[in-house]
Amino acid sequence: MIDLKKHAPKLKLKLWVAYRLLASKSFLQGSPALLALTGLVLGVAALVASMAVMSGFEETLKKSLTDVTGHIQVVRHGRFAEEWQSFQKKLKSLDPEIESMVRFGYVEAVLASEGKVAGVLLQGVDGPELNQVLHLENRVKSGALKLNADNVVIGLGLAKKFQLQVGQTAYVVVPVATPFEKSGFRRQAKKFNVAGIVDFGKNEWNERLIVGDLKALQDLTEIGDRYTGAFLKLKKRDRSGIVAANLAQKLGPQFSVMDWYEVNRNLFEAVKIERAVIFFVVLIIVIVAVFNISSTLYVFIRQRYSDISILKTLGVSAADVRQIFIGQGLLVGVVGVALGFILGFILCFGFMILQHYYSVISGSVYKIDSIDVQIRFIDLFAIAASTLFLCFLETLAPALRGSRLGVIEGLKNG
Repeated sequence: MIDLKKHAPKLKLKLWVAYRLLASKSFLQGSPALLALTGLVLGVAALVASMAVMSGFEETLKKSLTDVTGHIQVVRHGRFAEEWQSFQKKLKSLDPEIESMVRFGYVEAVLASEGKVAGVLLQGVDGPELNQVLHLENRVKSGALKLNADNVVIGLGLAKKFQLQVGQTAYVVVPVATPFEKSGFRRQAKKFNVAGIVDFGKNEWNERLIVGDLKALQDLTEIGDRYTGAFLKLKKRDRSGIVAANLAQKLGPQFSVMDWYEVNRNLFEAVKIERAVIFFVVLIIVIVAVFNISSTLYVFIRQRYSDISILKTLGVSAADVRQIFIGQGLLVGVVGVALGFILGFILCFGFMILQHYYSVISGSVYKIDSIDVQIRFIDLFAIAASTLFLCFLETLAPALRGSRLGVIEGLKNG
């Protein structure tokens, strides 16, 4: 077992020597050293910013899905005629992790206002139970989340397309089957007031989704008390996959059960791949900077031959010299990581300001048009660990060269 108290003074001495060499004018005033350090700082900052944006994109998408559709969706194939209270009790008895639920219905419809028409998705939810499961109130940009027989809320894109403001009215038209012909339909229309404009978090929802009261949807479509399914909220969001699989098995094939991840599995899988690819691509900047640090140390050691020889005449071993120069490279890495983190945080803050005033992200391409940048500790740890490990590897060669220098050779060539 290593006695840390015994080795601590020697370790402090090595770090002090490494620091003094690093702080010397011959090292700091050399432009290659400063350029190498600048490259390392820029590489680390780019890694911090890119990982924060990717983490923020993933978390923003997760939050959008759970805010608007809950943790799990349960939909019955065909008409849902089961009485809601009994179905609610049935679901709660199947899994204790279900915290609350709300039933919903939806129908394809047409929105008409001042000569403009567009296909929309009209979704009705039970007003009293809405806030227990969904979090739409946090997404209201103007107006209020006031859902009743006459009021609805619409997405940002839909409001912009139709130039609708809070308090204005629009017609929603749905097809209703005639009682005489199975293939026959008649139009059913109702005028709704725009009570609020909501950012649903996904571009396609903002462009198409209208949310109203379930009773109003049932009256408009003349379906009685039937509904499409239920949105479920769990005690823990990350358990939704396990709970969804359990419910699907117990409810049977007549039900479709999907958690928030399954709804956009392809997109989340793509984000995971993109995170890894972006990390290693941006890491190339750090690798190039570390190579520059290695070449700078080679030159610096060549300039310090006489100092190395003097240290060896004072009893410093080759292993100690090697550790001093490795410590010097690691100190450069620590400084680069610290400054890179600071610059990376500034870049993240600048990105948030930039997207507030300009359309930086295309919602039609990335599904969302704004990102809440998220800096994760695990990302910072991975960036710091990989950077310092690369610095360690690249300082081994110049450190070995310095430790193998003979005393006579150093004094002769110093």
